[in-house]
Amino acid sequence: MMRRLVGPFVTGLVFLAPVILTILILQWLSGYVTAAFGPGTMIGEALANAGMLVTESRLMAFWSGIGLVVLIVWALGLLVQTQARARLEGGLDGLMGRMPLLGAFYRPLAQMVRMMGGTPGGELQGMAVVSVQLGDDTEVLSLLATPQIFDMGDGPRHLVLLPTAPVPIGGALLFVDVARVRRVPGLGVDDLAKFYVSMGTIAPEGLIRR
Repeated sequence: MMRRLVGPFVTGLVFLAPVILTILILQWLSGYVTAAFGPGTMIGEALANAGMLVTESRLMAFWSGIGLVVLIVWALGLLVQTQARARLEGGLDGLMGRMPLLGAFYRPLAQMVRMMGGTPGGELQGMAVVSVQLGDDTEVLSLLATPQIFDMGDGPRHLVLLPTAPVPIGGALLFVDVARVRRVPGLGVDDLAKFYVSMGTIAPEGLIRR
């Protein structure tokens, strides 16, 4: 039941990730990244104004606005999951791409997010999800960048992409001993992306111990 409720929200969040990242980068460049969503910022004021439709308290209005945004993202994710993903992505790309400053940031971010996400035909969809052993008792979910094996003078190595949470874009490329890399059966790139975006709250079925 919980997965059915949270799943559409995470899908909507992944869909909106290029827009969110564009806004965050622009705010960072403007020096406002430390207060991006606070009540005193432009976004916070917009949320509070939206919440004023249901309450006159500024604090309650702010949190009501947050709830409204969560509901909108959830509904958008549900729509994306059902049928309209390609049409919505095309419309959003066209809208954001026509804005001179925003478009310059949005286009590469959108491409990277869709490479990581569950978009059919995404460049990263052919990658394998692997578990990388770090030390004796620590494992990290990563992506096998290529099936090719490398040798840098200390034995055979796999090249793995180690994503970051909550936005699984970028991260680090590591050459890891082949003995410390194992494929995780039944896990796809989209599962890995949702796992990282949700900060581990939506665990893929293949990882849950029965």
